[in-house]
This record gives sequence, C-alpha cells and structure tokens, in this order.
Amino acid sequence: MNTKTLAALVATTLLGQTIAGPHRHGLQHLHQKRATITEESTVTHWVTVTVYEDGTAPTPEAFYSHSHRFRLKHSSSSPSSSTPVVAPVASTSAAPTSSSTSVTKVVASSSTTPEADEDASTPPAAPPTSSSSVQAAPSLEPVPVDDGNNDNTGVVTGGRAKRGLAYNDPQLLKAFLGDGTKVTWTYNWGQQDDSGTDLEFVPTLWGIKLDFADTWPANAQKAIDAGSKCLFSFNEPELEAQANMSPQLAAQKHIELMNPFSGKARIGSPSITNGVGPNNGIGYLKQFFDACAGKCAVDFVNIHIYGVDTNTFLSHLLDVYAAFNKPVWITEFAFDGTDDEINSQLETVIDQIENNSTYSFVERYSYFMVQDGTMIKNGAPSEYGNTFAYAT
Repeated sequence: MNTKTLAALVATTLLGQTIAGPHRHGLQHLHQKRATITEESTVTHWVTVTVYEDGTAPTPEAFYSHSHRFRLKHSSSSPSSSTPVVAPVASTSAAPTSSSTSVTKVVASSSTTPEADEDASTPPAAPPTSSSSVQAAPSLEPVPVDDGNNDNTGVVTGGRAKRGLAYNDPQLLKAFLGDGTKVTWTYNWGQQDDSGTDLEFVPTLWGIKLDFADTWPANAQKAIDAGSKCLFSFNEPELEAQANMSPQLAAQKHIELMNPFSGKARIGSPSITNGVGPNNGIGYLKQFFDACAGKCAVDFVNIHIYGVDTNTFLSHLLDVYAAFNKPVWITEFAFDGTDDEINSQLETVIDQIENNSTYSFVERYSYFMVQDGTMIKNGAPSEYGNTFAYAT
C-alpha cells in the first residue's frame, strides 16, 4: 500500500480582501467523499493530509473543522480498506517529508458572507428567540412545496420530508434511525444508493468531470426505478475545486443531462454556496437561469450555507426565495462554536424552518455531515446530531 503526503495551502478572498494568518481551530476530522474531491476554506492555513492508496482505487478523504471545509474528492470505484488518519494542522513553516509529493494549491473564493470574516474565537451572534424576531418573508406568489401529495410536476413525492442525512459511511446512519427519528431521506454526493436503509435516496450528478456525465443517465433512472423522487444537479459549480462550470456551461449541461428526467422526478438547481458577488451564490444562479432562457427543468433551488450566525442564515433563506421564487433545499450547512453553541443554533433554525410559516418554502435540509467528530461522537449521535435527528 502506497502512502502520499500532500501539503495544501488554501486561501479565501472575501470581498476582495484576503484573510491571513493561522486559523484558531486545531480540531480536524477525516471523512470520505464518495465520488469526487472538493476543497474549500474560509481562512488561510497549512494542512497536511495523508492519503492511502491501494494502487487502483485512491481513497477520497476530507477534512472539516467547524467553518473550514477541505473536501478532497476524486473518482473511486470502492472505498479503501485502509483506516483513515486524522491529519494535524501544521504551522505555516511545515513542509512535506522528503519522500512525499508537495502540492500547493490556492483557492480564491468569496464563498462565505462577510460575517465569516470574524475572529474564530468570537461566539456566534445571539439567535432569534421567537418567530416574531424574524424578518417577514418577501411578498411573492406562493410556490408549490412538497406537501405530501404531489408537486408541480405531478410526481408523487412520498411525503413532506424535511430532514435528511448527508453521509459517506453508511454504517453510521443507523444511529439516526431509532424510534422517533425525523429523518426521511439521504444522499452521499454520488449517483448510487449504498445506505442500506429504507430512506429515500437522492442521487447527485455532481459535475461533468471524469465519467460522471456518462454514468448519470443509467444511474439516475435506476435510482428513480428504486424509489428516488428527486435528483441533484451540479455541486457548487462556481468554485474551481468543485464542479467548476460557467453558468452558461452549467445551463447547457443541465438541459442535456437533467431535463430528460423532468416529470419522472423533481429536479434541483445546481447547488450554490452563500458566497457574495455576481459570480458566487445567488449571483451565479441568476446567471445560470438567464443562460437557461426558460429551458432548464428546475423544481427547487439547492443551497449550501457556512460561516454565519442564525440571523444571517435565516435572512439568506429569504434572499434566495426572493431571488428565485422556488422551493429551497439546504443540502449542506454547519455552524461554528462549541457543541452547546452549535446545538443552540441548530435548535433555532429547526424551529424556524419547521414551525414558522415564513419559511414554509424550505422543503428539505441536511446538516454537514454524518461523520465521527461532528454528528457522531464515540459511536453515538453528538448533542447536535441527536437534535437534528430527533428534536421536535
């Protein structure tokens, strides 16, 4: 078994300003990504990653540290049998060993809102304590939502299923499926269901790299035949380290690869970050819809949110709805802070999304992610993992 060590320098630019210096959270957790490799961060620091390979099927591996995500993704026909290793955060003077391969990659992206440009030790802003403190929804025509009967395509949806699990290791899912679970669906960033559960699976096209586009038609149809009601399009195409597609190319390929399933399943837009500017987040998706010229089959908008407090989180949902007037899925999000702080923030947004009619346009959401160290700790749901799966 071969071992390679990669040293990655990741930088993020917020509104044209680069944040320098080491990040303040030393905790890193390793997890696998099934289909691809992704990389994203909100601060500048060095990370040393140890990747085990079996010679034919490299192991997709990744790191998550509160608001800092490092998702290294590439194609893998099967997960590696080797045990993942948690890589420590090194100082800026760290260098790869002489026997390793050194790679320095800089990603410049405004993939977080200005609120992320704060000292990481600063506690999150106080969440709203009741629905009365939340901004009213924009005055828009109502949109069809997943109400348990059907949707605007006439496809039976199988129930209003808000909470879902984003995972890589299917063995961890059972911790969230006990009596009283509120979880009803799942996804793994890939095209095939390996969950081993009865949860509704949502396959993801992800991008047009490698053979994803070639395998998608057959895999999407297979998933639909097995009970999938919804399909995800491209993953964060505005980011170079993700699907990396112009809005025009994304529109062209969405029409080619997603439209054929219109009427068979509900189709999500390309998933976008909460980055700011015309080429990120909402700005990117506006360009995508302009390029679609009304030809893209899109039944709901797919979004990711990181690095913000609960007030900004909820305000961003309203901004997305105001921009596109379509149902919204939040398929990746996470909060900063201690477990207690994260749990408090999660309780706030769950209450608002599920009990405040202002946010009735939010159909489904999944926290990032089912892995040891975040939603799982010591083999059982963490405090906020338990809240996500079981809180009413």
